Order: sequence, then C-alpha cells, then structure tokens
Amino acid sequence: MTASRGNSVQNDRPDQDAEASAATPEVIARVELGLAQLLRRAERTTAATTARTGGHDLDRSGYLLLHALRDDGPQRVQALADRLGIDASTVTRQVVALERAGHVQRSRDPLDGRAVLVSATAEGREALGAQRARRATTYSTVLADWSDEDRTLLAELVERLNADLDAYKRST
Repeated sequence: MTASRGNSVQNDRPDQDAEASAATPEVIARVELGLAQLLRRAERTTAATTARTGGHDLDRSGYLLLHALRDDGPQRVQALADRLGIDASTVTRQVVALERAGHVQRSRDPLDGRAVLVSATAEGREALGAQRARRATTYSTVLADWSDEDRTLLAELVERLNADLDAYKRST
C-alpha cells in the first residue's frame, strides 16, 4: 500500500480493494494495542530524554497548547479548545498552569474588550522550542534506520489518523 498526498491510502493492487475496506477484528485489535503501547513508550521516551538532557519538560497538554499558539498566534480560550478538541474549562486550567510557569499571558482582545486572548511568552516559545529539539533528536535517532519513504509514510499516516480521530470526536 502507498499513501497519497490526498490523505488516503491506495492499494497497489485493485483486487485488494474489498479486502482492505473491511478491517478484521484482529487488525483492529493490533491497531488498538499498538497505539496504547506507542503512547506509553512515547511518554516514557520523552521523560527519559528530558531527564538525560536536564531540560524541563512541558506536559502533553501544555506542549500542544503552546504549539497552537506558535502556529496561529494569540487566541481565545474557546478557539484553543476547538482546535485541541477539548472542553474550554480544560483549556482554562491549562492556561492558568502555563501562566504560572511564565509560558503564556492573558490580555484583553482589542476587538472585543470582554474577551481574553492567550498568547505565548518568550519563555513559552523558548520552552516549546527546546522540547521540540529534544523530541526531534530522539525521533531522528529512533527512525535513523528507516528509509525516507517509510518516515514520510509514517508521518502521513499519523497525520491522517489524527484528522480521522478529530472528525470522529466532532461527530459523536
């Protein structure tokens, strides 16, 4: 199978189309277990890398929130909640924790003085950059023996899975 840029996986052989469209319970079980193991190993690896390099690790929520602020600039809490697919009250708690750590700041929205904008501070951008560099080093090492094609395919499939998980959550 190959991944296309159009966010779909295409079979190399047409006779596999029907077989590929119906996932067997065994395959679904492998995916479920594999993802559970992946999440545990990824967190364990991130923690070990942080301990080894002496850096301070952002928790996953803070990392993703700072990433959203880096990509899209200052945002309202509800916009962050929508982007991250979580409740606004959860984002508010994360913002408070990140604000205490000096990673974000809140200010009035110049377009609507009643609303609050959250933005990353220089310290927050620095913490995000440092963690991204640590993670990039780790995954570069882990994937060093993979071909460029396999690394690209992995990236495309992970992006597709994340998009499909977001769509599933929105529909339920």
